[in-house]
Amino acid sequence: MTRAMVALGVCTLLLTNGCDLLAPFSVEVVLVNSSESFDVDATLFIDDEQDIPEFLLTEVGERLNFVIPPGGTRTFIRSCDDLQAIVLDDADLLILAGIGPETNTDVLRDGDDFRCGDLIEFTFSHSGAVFDFDVEVDVRSLEIP
Repeated sequence: MTRAMVALGVCTLLLTNGCDLLAPFSVEVVLVNSSESFDVDATLFIDDEQDIPEFLLTEVGERLNFVIPPGGTRTFIRSCDDLQAIVLDDADLLILAGIGPETNTDVLRDGDDFRCGDLIEFTFSHSGAVFDFDVEVDVRSLEIP
């Protein structure tokens, strides 16, 4: 009984002082290739400055490159401080010797498009015509209610 009382007291003290032990501290990014036949070569840039202009983000931001196999996914996680802005600068559907359609996104920014603790998912798809390659961006909150 004494340990339970001490634990309850510590939790009460932490919560009343504004300390939230369950606060999110990272952003998860998932790249999904829904193609059944072709690889996707995706280049993203991230930065720790929320208001960085897009042209600067692609010049000085951290460059991340992923080749995602058909039906595959790639995931990375960054701290909320390190991922304040993200852009899918170029994604290519690798149809024939690296030749194929491409797509990109606008810059996503912390506070406007996502928050700390969110999951950002980029899903690449195309129809049977293949040349209508597209990316859908979905942002979901992973916070515990």
